[in-house]
Amino acid sequence: MSEHIHQLVETALQNLKGMNDAETVIGKPIQTPDGTVVIPICRTNFGLVTGGTEFSSVVAAKLPFGGGIGAGMSIIPVAFLIIGPSGVQTVPLESPKDAYSRLIDLSPQLLDKLKGLLER
Repeated sequence: MSEHIHQLVETALQNLKGMNDAETVIGKPIQTPDGTVVIPICRTNFGLVTGGTEFSSVVAAKLPFGGGIGAGMSIIPVAFLIIGPSGVQTVPLESPKDAYSRLIDLSPQLLDKLKGLLER
């Protein structure tokens, strides 16, 4: 029975890999007419469930197998990375819940300002 379950899981994971690549999490860049580049950033979640059983059979030496698998994926946009003439900016779609998240969101702007100060 475990061979059948293994084959089901392998098939599901191969299909999920095809749906989830780098362009799923970091979207394709969008070029605006003024030269600004907007890059969408998403969070992905996966769920996978599988099960199976073997039925007793008097006719066949190898027991018949019954099983199934279910998988799901959600893609949730969380932010936009904006690269323009004024620098790099992260625009979150939700407000940060703690100070560390806010610091990470502001880090590109802080690095730009620090670079400007060091170039003087």
